[in-house]
Amino acid sequence: MSLSSGFIRIRRSARAFARAPGLALVLLLTIALGVGSNAAVYGFLEGLINPGLPVRSGEKLVSVFETDRFRNAGALSPEAFGQLEKSHEVFAWVGAVRVMPRTAIVAGHAKILSVAAVTPQLGEALSLPVAKGAVISSNLWKREFGGSASAVGSRLQVDSVDFEVGGVGPERLDGLYSDQSVDVWVAAKPEDLEGAGRARRDLWVVARLRERVSADEAQAEVRSGGAGLSDVSVVPFTGLAPSMARGLSQVGLFLTFSAAAVFLVACINVASFLLGRALRRSHETSLRVALGATRGELLRDLLADSVVIAVGGWALGLLLGILTARALRAFLFEGDAARLTFAPHLLPICGASLLCVVVTVLCGMLPVVGTVTDRPWMVLQRETGSPSRGVLRLRSLLVVGQIAVCCMLVVCTAVLLTGLHAALETGAGHRLGNPVLLTVEAQPIGGPEIDPGYFDAVEQKVSTIAGVRPLGWTERLPGNGPAWQSFRIQQASAQYREVAMDIAWLTPESLERLEKLPVAGRMFGIGDRTGRVAVVNETAASEIFGAKTAGMSIRDAGDHPLEIIGVVREAGNEGTSGQADDVSRATIYYGYVNGAEAPSTIRDAMFRVPVAEPMAGIELNANVVSANYFSVLDMPVVEGRRFGAERVADEGRVAVINQEAADLYFNGKALGSAVIDDSGVRREIVGVVKSQVFGTFEQHAEPTIYFPIWQNPPARMTLMLKTAKLNREVAAELRQRVALVPGGSTAPSGVTTFDAQLARSGLAGLRIATLIGGASAAMALLLGLIGTLNVQSDAERQRQRERALRIALGAQRWRIVLLVMRTAGGLALVGTAIGVVLSLAVMRFVIAEAATVAPPSMEVWLIAPMLPVIAVVMMSLVPAGRASMIAPAVIMRDL
Repeated sequence: MSLSSGFIRIRRSARAFARAPGLALVLLLTIALGVGSNAAVYGFLEGLINPGLPVRSGEKLVSVFETDRFRNAGALSPEAFGQLEKSHEVFAWVGAVRVMPRTAIVAGHAKILSVAAVTPQLGEALSLPVAKGAVISSNLWKREFGGSASAVGSRLQVDSVDFEVGGVGPERLDGLYSDQSVDVWVAAKPEDLEGAGRARRDLWVVARLRERVSADEAQAEVRSGGAGLSDVSVVPFTGLAPSMARGLSQVGLFLTFSAAAVFLVACINVASFLLGRALRRSHETSLRVALGATRGELLRDLLADSVVIAVGGWALGLLLGILTARALRAFLFEGDAARLTFAPHLLPICGASLLCVVVTVLCGMLPVVGTVTDRPWMVLQRETGSPSRGVLRLRSLLVVGQIAVCCMLVVCTAVLLTGLHAALETGAGHRLGNPVLLTVEAQPIGGPEIDPGYFDAVEQKVSTIAGVRPLGWTERLPGNGPAWQSFRIQQASAQYREVAMDIAWLTPESLERLEKLPVAGRMFGIGDRTGRVAVVNETAASEIFGAKTAGMSIRDAGDHPLEIIGVVREAGNEGTSGQADDVSRATIYYGYVNGAEAPSTIRDAMFRVPVAEPMAGIELNANVVSANYFSVLDMPVVEGRRFGAERVADEGRVAVINQEAADLYFNGKALGSAVIDDSGVRREIVGVVKSQVFGTFEQHAEPTIYFPIWQNPPARMTLMLKTAKLNREVAAELRQRVALVPGGSTAPSGVTTFDAQLARSGLAGLRIATLIGGASAAMALLLGLIGTLNVQSDAERQRQRERALRIALGAQRWRIVLLVMRTAGGLALVGTAIGVVLSLAVMRFVIAEAATVAPPSMEVWLIAPMLPVIAVVMMSLVPAGRASMIAPAVIMRDL
């Protein structure tokens, strides 16, 4: 019986709302906006936090990070990884990935690719069949092979090692983490995971938890059990880069607050609309009570009204959330839109929707305060049907609450906008006037080497465009994440010892006794200085120089520097007379000469060798730049000099580091020291420059090393340009001029601006948060204005007789307008004051935790709170105008 009566009430409520389509439509849209904002925000957060990596089902994978001196989570050192592998109590297995740029030949083209060496168990968990051969990424498969199935089974080379393509990586697996794109995955060998000391941190570790072991328990066990692992953190593996995860934790709470605020304003609106509806039916309701209707029946009728509106608004809200998720991408950069994945998580969305329905039903029951609590004869005695003082106070509180919530959202969004603007207004970018970034790609010349003359030709060709002035070249675009590279350090103040080695020259005959590829380092190149570089045999490497020989600098008998660029291996002991024991003697080989011109071997020549081996295991952010890069970005020289625009005769490879690298690894004494990379290439440090921080996302500058563009440049470089403005015509002209330069890639050149690049890269999270927060603030403000307009319209409708009497007694109509606007302005000022106080609390506990947002300026506190006040006062002009146009005769006659 009760069920059937409930359906009857619901059907009656639906018909009643159908007879008032305007009210029904406004109520449905109000609830839909509240539910839709929750669905959209939670969907975006879920898509960002859990991007849907192709991890095998049932795998309890965790990321293991080690914090650096800035307390930022990052990769582990080989030593820490070795200790972590012994944690059998909490981990079923521990895997690792090392990502490094490598020279590769793919589809007949030589390129510099990002190659990841991954342990087999981790590769299997990520659906990478590395046991069958190299696995190419989906992007590389589409770019180089056109998405053809024939790519599987083809061959490619990585650092002269031949691989068979065993498969294509999953579509959504761009890299182990979101900020590390990987082109090729290969199975890791033991030597791929080796390294000296804890200073080298380039192993990204992922482990599988044992059954009934949580991430927190594993972290506690690792920290307590392993020496030197006290700074290790264990978190569930999501594929998010640590920096992005930290940014999401900073803005996620704000986005949740934005959705909750819109939801609260929507609920207040529903209560206001239903309360106004009940007040307009107060005579009817009181008459029903006087005729014997119980208060329970009235409550059930109100409940039916609330259920009809709540369920309809809930369904419309879910649809609106999905449509919003699709429409929001149009307002983002292409890279941001790809990162902004909408992944509806049913549990939180349904939970929020159910909460919305419950709160809407409860808000819909609020009219009982204004009807049922009044005694029916008191209501019937009111000639005008005006509400009681309690109801008036309740409606005023609803309006004040709406304005306070809107004020909080507007202030918080203004703070985010201020932070985004401050992040874009870097010192260099502001001084340069938002320069244009032109990215070009050169084709290798016969191998992986790139001709630096191509970039000179591009710069000359671009400079012929009117109003365009080239500024400088850089490999790493501003705002991008660091490109870490491992180095060894040889200090300038090293002590030397005397050693003896045989001196020989590489001739066609001697080359036949050596293996084609060096054991370590490299062989002689075109750009090497004659008589300033050499290679040694394995005997010299093992007896004199140690494990890391390539890249070391020694002194000859004339005290001239000599760089060891590689280690060679003799093919055997057979040979000409007098060469049988050369294999066992420490020998140093000078450059190529014809056999007829080769001097005879010099026995036991004396050299001076550093006593200590180079310090291994440091990491620097590497960048290739032009000589004028430092002056363009306002990076003055602190010590030494900058490198020149061209190579200096008889000068070796050089580099410049920033102040952070000098202080961290060289104790402030970097000049004359050298760094040696993993391939044995040595570069002498000739200068130290002051750092430049791009945007508020970078709270500190990373230790960075800069290489000159004329020294083994990469294939892809970016030229900064000064121009009055960037439009389609200028961008097209730049691409046309670049296409005329021979030696370039067939791919079109990239053209963007300095500010846009920052917004695409390091500021993407702040842009997304600002966009969603701004949309939420606008939505809440719109809902608040609609609710305020409804409350004021109902109030003026109920006070029509009073306004008519005032006009009949001679009150001027403009005073009626001022009276209505004064009432609205008073409520707006009270709500704004409460909103400002609450905003201070939100700033302290929510946004103040975000390192990306600077403290708001005084202008934010002065201007942002005034927006709701101005909007409410402007909206009050509608009911004020209606009140001033009242005809006293008509009102008195109708009453």
